[in-house]
Amino acid sequence: MRGESVDLPVEIPGSAPLNIRLQSLLQHPASAQDEAQSARGWVDLAYEAAYGERYSAAAAAAERGLTAPGSEDPENRLMLLRILSGVHEMRGESQLSAPFLRERIELLRQLGRTRQAEIEAQLGPMLLREPDRVEAEILSRMAEELDDGEGPSVERADVLSSLAVRCLHDEGPEAALPLISEACEILATLNRAQALAAARMFLAHAQLLCDDPEAALTTADQVLSEPANRAVRGAMAMLRATVHHHADRPAEAAGDAMASVELYSRCGVRKGAASAAALLAGITSSINQEETAVLAWRVAVQQAELGEFSESRMLSLALGQQLLEMNQHAEAEKVLDALSLRLAGGEGDYSTRGRALMGLGHAVTQQKRPLEAMAHWNEAADQFIAAEEVDEAARAHLAAGALAASLDRVETARQHYEQGLVLADQGEDTDPLMLLQALHSLGHLLCRHEEEAGLAYLDRALEIVAEHGTDWQRADITDTQARSLTALGRGSEAVAAALEAADMFAGCGDQEAAADAEIFAATVLLQMDQPQEAETVFRMAAEFREVSGALLATSLEGRVEALNAMGKHDAAALLSNELEDLRAQLASEEDRPRPE
Repeated sequence: MRGESVDLPVEIPGSAPLNIRLQSLLQHPASAQDEAQSARGWVDLAYEAAYGERYSAAAAAAERGLTAPGSEDPENRLMLLRILSGVHEMRGESQLSAPFLRERIELLRQLGRTRQAEIEAQLGPMLLREPDRVEAEILSRMAEELDDGEGPSVERADVLSSLAVRCLHDEGPEAALPLISEACEILATLNRAQALAAARMFLAHAQLLCDDPEAALTTADQVLSEPANRAVRGAMAMLRATVHHHADRPAEAAGDAMASVELYSRCGVRKGAASAAALLAGITSSINQEETAVLAWRVAVQQAELGEFSESRMLSLALGQQLLEMNQHAEAEKVLDALSLRLAGGEGDYSTRGRALMGLGHAVTQQKRPLEAMAHWNEAADQFIAAEEVDEAARAHLAAGALAASLDRVETARQHYEQGLVLADQGEDTDPLMLLQALHSLGHLLCRHEEEAGLAYLDRALEIVAEHGTDWQRADITDTQARSLTALGRGSEAVAAALEAADMFAGCGDQEAAADAEIFAATVLLQMDQPQEAETVFRMAAEFREVSGALLATSLEGRVEALNAMGKHDAAALLSNELEDLRAQLASEEDRPRPE
């Protein structure tokens, strides 16, 4: 920056330009060590540093401005002194702020602006930071005194602006809006461009908080159409992005968010840049521009780390989750493993570490390393318990149990399911759907391994689903009961339960699941040496349901076996031919290249 405001294009067609700009930021993070050639340029740099909470840099820039060309201009000097006194006051260094405040007041007197000088002498630090409630009462009385019919004044605009900050905090944006609106009108009348840009920025945010996005957009456009420093322009681009995003205008939202990232990063407003990049990631992810979203998350993490903000942890987690959604499992593992190790170093953010470990488990599962995944999920459960997030701990144990069960590690699965059930069953605080999942999982596991105690868990699951679940969930648990009864050698009950589940699935419109339950019932009938009944059910499943080719093949296989068991070999042979044709067709479809 060379003392001039920076204009950047806002609308970006397509995702490729966004990718190029994001990659540029990743490769060359913008330096905050800009130089100005004039006092006015140092005003902008000082303001930008203060906005980015780099107070030492702000003070240093303002002090350099006091000796730069143009520092003899009273308006430049007044702004620099205001920044110096304000920066020190915001840091709680009133003793360092006071000399600059006194110098500013003296300069105002020399310029003949005695009333403004007296107001600033009376109010002092109240105009430099957010006033407390007692100070707000003083400001309110002063605003009334200054409304004396003598026309607009800078001092009244200053008082109203400070009072608006307190009103926003205490009473909400509706109370602050008329105050900051009047301040903007005064500053516009007096042609105070620098102060007006900052006041309009406040006004735009207040309008947005008052659920008037179009007014906020108009105000933001006013700011962007006139000279303003990069921090203010970045804030207005971010506001535009937010409004467009909520109005479902993703192309406009993405362009504005990108502009905000660039503006903020170039002037060292790291928190703002990280927030804008995170918004851009969310926007582009929602419109399936996943590569752009990953780059945006990476920029968000980069900017938060440059600013040494704790938000970088959640942003790294979001990056890892985005990579998982894109099936970039190895890259997700790198990001989430690094985050987990960082948090293990004593930062105490158990919740975020738990989520990182959960994502890490999914990443390594997809890379065929299930034992590592179970270890990660077990550790995640411990982290969630430390964070007092009992439901998340239960989910972690249930996930580990399901993976162990799929590997036929029965005892390990049982332990995880039992721990998940204990955590899910929290009395009044119980999430019924979580409890339902725990009961269903444990009951199925036990019955599958011939432990009749599992039926009691499934019965309790049915009680819960009747009150809190869906018809489909009830059908699913009934289907599990049927398969469990078969494992326990109770075939007749299993057939009845399977047929009941089939009716329930059909009632929910899930013909595939209904046919699958009927085919299971027919299989059990065949095992019970009831081939005639079995053949009827196999046939009905295929003829009265809309089923996939795979299920149709299973039905035909069952019918062939049943007909042979009944001695109807000719009929069985005809079906065998039909079955072979179907298998050939399915194999051909499997081999057929899929469209890109």
